[in-house]
Amino acid sequence: MSSKILITTGDLKDNYEILGPVYFSVSNKGLFGSQLGTLIKKYKTEIETLKKESLISMERPDWGLLWGEFSAGQNDFDKAFFIAAQELKVRAAILLADAIICMRQDIDMDTNGFQYFYMQMYGTAVKFQ
Repeated sequence: MSSKILITTGDLKDNYEILGPVYFSVSNKGLFGSQLGTLIKKYKTEIETLKKESLISMERPDWGLLWGEFSAGQNDFDKAFFIAAQELKVRAAILLADAIICMRQDIDMDTNGFQYFYMQMYGTAVKFQ
């Protein structure tokens, strides 16, 4: 089950076998909908639970107001990070992994016209020995 897969940004002291890299990307770009919007619907129950536990805030100041520009809003970043981590676990589960080590993520902004972001998350899937 993918929910049991551990994700860490570092290494583990346990002995493990490297299974291979895992990767996921998500974007809020789309004229009539986005990949992120579709995935938010898929993970709606889990996201609502996180909101109730205050792990994803319902409202957060949008720092774009300080610079007088529209921004995507921190809430979308929080949701995208959660979704990317869950989808990374799904990909690791296909490899029968127990953990993902050295996880990294990158966010790229596209501010031409509208503000869109692209998030990539990747790591190394491993199986404990």
